Amino acid sequence: MKRKKFVICTILCLFLAVAYYISLPDYFIVNSMSFSSETTRETEIKVVVYKYWNLNETIKSIEQEHNKINGTPTTLEVRLYYSRWHIRHGIEPFKTVIFQYKQK
Repeated sequence: MKRKKFVICTILCLFLAVAYYISLPDYFIVNSMSFSSETTRETEIKVVVYKYWNLNETIKSIEQEHNKINGTPTTLEVRLYYSRWHIRHGIEPFKTVIFQYKQK
């Protein structure tokens, strides 16, 4: 009887964990900072990535979303972190991507 309760409880916990993970977004933009002068605008974005498959497509999606909302900067630096905990404690990002755009 105890074993049956244990198995049911374990299956329920696993189901809830999987359901929670599926409900998470692919990424979450935590912070965005922009530095500008007369001719340039440099933007840095800190992003927590929850789902790591198709990471290149996720990065492209982040870039497109940012440029759609804020306009295209001269330089866009996307820093990817595993969690907010890593950002709070100053741990380096697991990947940094820099996009350079031509000036008009």
